[in-house]
Amino acid sequence: MTIARPAPPLPVDAQLPQMRRALDAEAMATVFTDLVDPDHGVPTCEVDRVKYRPGHNLSVAYRLLWPDGAPLREQRVSARFCTHGESARRHAKAATRPLQASPAGPALSHCPSLGMVAHWWPNDRRLAAAAVLHDEAALRDRWLPEVVSALGFDDDRLVGHRLQIVQLMPERRVTSRVSLDVDHGAGVLRTHVVYAKSDAALRGATTQAVMQALRGSPAARDGSLLTPLPLLWQPGSGLHWQQALPGRTLLDDEPLVGAATAGRVGALVAALHGTTPPGLPAVQRDDLLQRLQAVRALLEQVEPAWAWRSLPVLRALEDGLPAAGEGAPVTLHGDLHPGNVLRHERQLAMIDLDDVHRGPAWLDLGDWCADAVYRALLGGRTAASAGAVNQAFCGGYFSGGGAPLAPSRLAWATAWQLVCRRVQRCIVNLKPGRYALVPALLAAAQGLLAGHRRVVAEVGA
Repeated sequence: MTIARPAPPLPVDAQLPQMRRALDAEAMATVFTDLVDPDHGVPTCEVDRVKYRPGHNLSVAYRLLWPDGAPLREQRVSARFCTHGESARRHAKAATRPLQASPAGPALSHCPSLGMVAHWWPNDRRLAAAAVLHDEAALRDRWLPEVVSALGFDDDRLVGHRLQIVQLMPERRVTSRVSLDVDHGAGVLRTHVVYAKSDAALRGATTQAVMQALRGSPAARDGSLLTPLPLLWQPGSGLHWQQALPGRTLLDDEPLVGAATAGRVGALVAALHGTTPPGLPAVQRDDLLQRLQAVRALLEQVEPAWAWRSLPVLRALEDGLPAAGEGAPVTLHGDLHPGNVLRHERQLAMIDLDDVHRGPAWLDLGDWCADAVYRALLGGRTAASAGAVNQAFCGGYFSGGGAPLAPSRLAWATAWQLVCRRVQRCIVNLKPGRYALVPALLAAAQGLLAGHRRVVAEVGA
């Protein structure tokens, strides 16, 4: 039996026939041009993020961009494409909430022919901090003075600021990069960069406490764990502020992470796993089982043949769960990949710590190894080509103090994350080329599990 076979570039969803147009940036540029203030000129359009719910709706975050010199440089739009007739109800409900004009003009748009309801930044029904970030005067006069003080400077030394939205997940979270121009006296003006984060659940207080504990940990003191400095949590603004670290993410700096770098990342992960911040939530076996069942349901919705062919994989993952829960829980990053590791000169740092929790170490180890397999396949190479890099990563983890994980268990963990994270994201996020990668990811998981079963059988014999 083989799972790997050609897949279409996008799902075929009879309930959402407008999907292809919604993901065509050039076609959507025409739609949005008819909606914005004509004084701004004609923008180009980028598809920034996608969230697909098969048979229900498609949410797409767009960036509209104008050329340098235009009155407006950027406008973000969050659009939901609905099943037949649903958009009118959603639009009517959204129109009852407080709205404000966007820099491009509209606040809320409805395109019945596309089944589209669009919120124009800063309008977001779940992110209250959007309005705070958009109000430059209040940001400067009310919220930034506390940030400057947290940096150790007098608030009256702030002479200017610039804000850039660097990540927007509509109705979920937003991250902004803020450059603060601070007068240090004697004609010395320096720029200090901070990040402002907010999410719909307003978890900033928890993140602040976790990041403070990490910065004060033995691993941080001996230099084996570097994380951003948390500055403060502002309940009034809903923003959690962090000082920026220098450097570039490995994803930008070294997209195909080499063995030497992977070994150093492994040691960094071991240092994180060895810390014990108080009050962290813990992942339970039932949570993991529900995640697996959700992926199976997702496969059945988008392509029943995939679900049928992957049944042995799904069963093997479920059968391995009891043993996977063995061992003491550790502090997990929760979303470990090269985009969440910074490099500055010879130093590595871990960022995006909003989902730190407790659980079995294999979740992070499998996450990193699965990402390496995923990127190998995405680049047209074989899953096996990630083997040497993943061995180096695990070697760094063990030498850094992490508890050893048997090769068969690591293979199972990598297969788990290939299915429960990578397959799931390729379907839900629909980045170009990702949906077509699903059969290859399932086949890679199948190959890993075949090796896992052989080792287990040999040990049992």
